[in-house]
Amino acid sequence: MLGISTLCFTVAVIAGAWLGINVLQGRRPLRVMKPVHVGAALIGSIFMIIALINGEQGLMLNVALAVAVVAFGVLMSWARKKGYLIAPLYVCHILLAVLFYLSLVSVTLFPNF
Repeated sequence: MLGISTLCFTVAVIAGAWLGINVLQGRRPLRVMKPVHVGAALIGSIFMIIALINGEQGLMLNVALAVAVVAFGVLMSWARKKGYLIAPLYVCHILLAVLFYLSLVSVTLFPNF
């Protein structure tokens, strides 16, 4: 379950990077990229919760980071729909997502660490 979760979050990272790069370059990203980013993260979260239920104890930090990443993502989306572009929300979302992903990969690759 943890490997599938990591794979899903890898897809979310790639889609998020694609979104971010396009926005920074002033281009409009493909319409499908946001649903791919959110969907892959949602599916990865479900598999992460299943792994947690199955006794994977090293995921508690990841759960806390995932909640924070989702909160900033929802705030970003809400602000964007209102017409605001608040850079600190994007920065916090990205930094927390990087920490989350590194932690998840570490738990997946080194389960006894």
